[in-house]
Amino acid sequence: MLPREDDITGTETHARVALARPHLVAMWPGGSAVKEMPAAGTLSIGRSRKCDLCIDHPSVSREHAIFYGSNPVTVEDLGSTNGTTIAGTRIPNRTRAAIQRGQVVAIGAAVIVVRAALENDAPPVPQPRATLRANHQAPPVIVVDDGMRELYRVVDLVGKGDLSVILLGETGAGKDVIADAIHRRSTRGSAAYVRVNCAALPDALLESELFGYERGAFTGAVQAKPGLLEVADGGTLFLDEIAELPLAMQAKLLRVLESREVTRVGGLKSRSIEVRFVCATNRDLVALVRSGAFRQDLYFRLNGISLVIPPLRQRRAEIAPLAQAFVIQACRDAARPEVPITAEAMRQLEAHDWPGNVRELRNVIERAVTLCTGTAIDIHHLPPPELNFGVTGSFETAQRATMPSPNNGSLGAFDAAPLGLHDAARRAAQSIERRRIAEAMDRCGGNQTRAAQLLRISRRTLVARLTDYGFARPLKKRAPEAD
Repeated sequence: MLPREDDITGTETHARVALARPHLVAMWPGGSAVKEMPAAGTLSIGRSRKCDLCIDHPSVSREHAIFYGSNPVTVEDLGSTNGTTIAGTRIPNRTRAAIQRGQVVAIGAAVIVVRAALENDAPPVPQPRATLRANHQAPPVIVVDDGMRELYRVVDLVGKGDLSVILLGETGAGKDVIADAIHRRSTRGSAAYVRVNCAALPDALLESELFGYERGAFTGAVQAKPGLLEVADGGTLFLDEIAELPLAMQAKLLRVLESREVTRVGGLKSRSIEVRFVCATNRDLVALVRSGAFRQDLYFRLNGISLVIPPLRQRRAEIAPLAQAFVIQACRDAARPEVPITAEAMRQLEAHDWPGNVRELRNVIERAVTLCTGTAIDIHHLPPPELNFGVTGSFETAQRATMPSPNNGSLGAFDAAPLGLHDAARRAAQSIERRRIAEAMDRCGGNQTRAAQLLRISRRTLVARLTDYGFARPLKKRAPEAD
């Protein structure tokens, strides 16, 4: 097992070195590097050799981002072409964002984690639970609904063990929050917490990112690089969007689960790892197993216990406190005084069905804070009623139709068959879905990546829908090199 350390990201690397200041650990296709934060407290990253940390990859802009050493460490995107994301969320240009425990920073194709100093550090100051829940990057944990109280009771029990966990729920319902809670409540709480979005990594990079590679394994592999499975050794690996994992990668992951060993790409020697697996999906894994799209043996390995996160419309008592918490965050980010929500606006929020769940609520509140120039958020600051706050007939609607449902309120068992729609309703939903895809592809000029972002689904899911609905596939064009 790798040595553990309490640092700001909860992610570990493999060499235990006496560090006087925080370090950045960067990994990208063809290289990796470790860079100590300078005494001045800032470190620039880009493709230019003038940067403090040079990442020689076309997905990285010449001057891409700058890290600021503080508590917590923050990062600012310098107007890059491909952007900078924290835990899968892209940060605005020229805006500093905090990097919290367990979060991975993506700069183009590069993955960066932050390590705190191992020596000469002051002992960590315990934070009260309320402070942790009000964290800037993570959604606030609001537990008011009885179903959510029961869910967190089970999370407390599950967190104490080492069972693999599958989290099921609609898009934006808060599966990542539950995964973080499981890790924090476990004996691994001070060890590595690594999150991997299986739908976000291209197939060509997925194996090398998860398993790592040895020097000379392929063109551009000028030095060995550990994979994220090794980085998570001793801690927790959160595999988000697990249903999007290709079948070939499912077989490789199954071998890791069975042997608890990892072999890097191009390597001959296996490395032992001790990792807890937490997975999440908004799709019906049982149906995918039946159709052959997901391996049954892998499903049984991962499914130590399944927990269902109820959608926001089933826990309406939490809408108001969540909205108020998001207002506080948005006002703090905008450096403006906190504004209240009028009673009429709150009634409209509580009446909405929230197909995008907590993520949609956060977006609506941030929009309202931006538009509000007065002393309170009113109904005219919310999206127009005819838009129903979201995309009617969106993918969230289609996904809800295939989500498994709990048996008698049990959080660990499901009905034998997934929920279904009558044929006429299913055809209508498919017609709406096809029209939305066509509109998104037209608005994005045929760019599948941007269309998938507009539809709030993974690119892999969009490609599958394009095939299912018989859309003509555009020819691939070589992407321009970042400035």
